Amino acid sequence: MKRITSIIVALILAISMLLMTSCGGNGDADKAEEKTEVTVLAAASLTDALDEIIAEFEKDSDCKITPSYAGSGDLVQQIEGGAPCDIFISASKGNMDQLEEGAYIDADTRSDLLENTLTLISTIEKKDAVTMDSLTSSDAGTIAVGEPETVPAGKYASQVFDNMNIADQISGKIVYAKDVRAVLNYVESGDADCGFVYRTDALLMDTEKGAIIGDVDASLHDAIVYPAAIMKEAPVGEHAAEFFEFMKSDFAKETFEKYGFTVAGATE
Repeated sequence: MKRITSIIVALILAISMLLMTSCGGNGDADKAEEKTEVTVLAAASLTDALDEIIAEFEKDSDCKITPSYAGSGDLVQQIEGGAPCDIFISASKGNMDQLEEGAYIDADTRSDLLENTLTLISTIEKKDAVTMDSLTSSDAGTIAVGEPETVPAGKYASQVFDNMNIADQISGKIVYAKDVRAVLNYVESGDADCGFVYRTDALLMDTEKGAIIGDVDASLHDAIVYPAAIMKEAPVGEHAAEFFEFMKSDFAKETFEKYGFTVAGATE
């Protein structure tokens, strides 16, 4: 009888421990679930700077920021297709205009956040041969650019070619990429002799694999401005507004500038 009693007691203790462990585990899960998720869709060129800003914001926030980076045009298509989004940051006014015309964004929150520069880069082997003037020569056998329809940097590059009257001459040399980071990779890997990216991306280049040739004359393309806005139907609009304001904080401004961006209005 004593043996049966001991077994029962042991079983009760074991069950109690399992229940305690289960409760503790659920408590941790519940605690993690308490964080409100804010979804940010942003231009690929913002990846490094925005990741650093997000990490700082989350230190003292009850929000978890989930970013998704891609070409601005691709992101617009995702939003129009019903993808969840609280904040959109574009590398082109045109893409933001499209969403505003479709009543996807809260127009009152729209603001120009940053500015950037279009830059010509090349492989390390071509650094002394590639120039803006040599794009039509054999020195630039292949030229990587973003897809003009979905990548603003690609659209700006196309405007440069048109304004230089060389679009037809180099059409057979163009290698299209899904975003500016892909252009950077093409050049670093030698899959393209040169390419057009933002200066912020060029500064991240492996200097043993590629080189910055120079910034493109800004008069050859539209102004490169990054507008940001909170979505009209943002799933967590109030929390999105907290991060939206943090992107304009001194910490965020210093971080953006560290990565080569110009904070909109900073020179005014």
